[in-house]
Amino acid sequence: MQEKPTGSISKEWVSETREYFLDFLRLTRFPEMTRHGEHGFLSDYPEWLIMLIGVLAVKCKEKTYVGIHRLSTRYWRELCGEEVKLPPISEKQLRERLKKICFQPGVGAGYVQQIFPPEYLR
Repeated sequence: MQEKPTGSISKEWVSETREYFLDFLRLTRFPEMTRHGEHGFLSDYPEWLIMLIGVLAVKCKEKTYVGIHRLSTRYWRELCGEEVKLPPISEKQLRERLKKICFQPGVGAGYVQQIFPPEYLR
């Protein structure tokens, strides 16, 4: 059985978007989230990384959690940059974290449209 192809964008786009996104979060003093939920476990993967994976999913018009995970592993180095030195997040944990931030495959989440203009994500 052939694997379903994921959306294709340049690694440069991912890196530039990551820089812009992190600059935006710093400028707006977005709080660093270290826990998975109010009383949950400490998370190794920062909240901004999960949010950035959501931006990538919107850009690539990915409609499934499995497809989003495939995208995240494909562009993992560009998504993490120098800040995160961990192996790719598991599909199950990514799905749970995306749901926690109200991200829906094929729809996205409110933060994406608030930060990026529609033409940037086409």
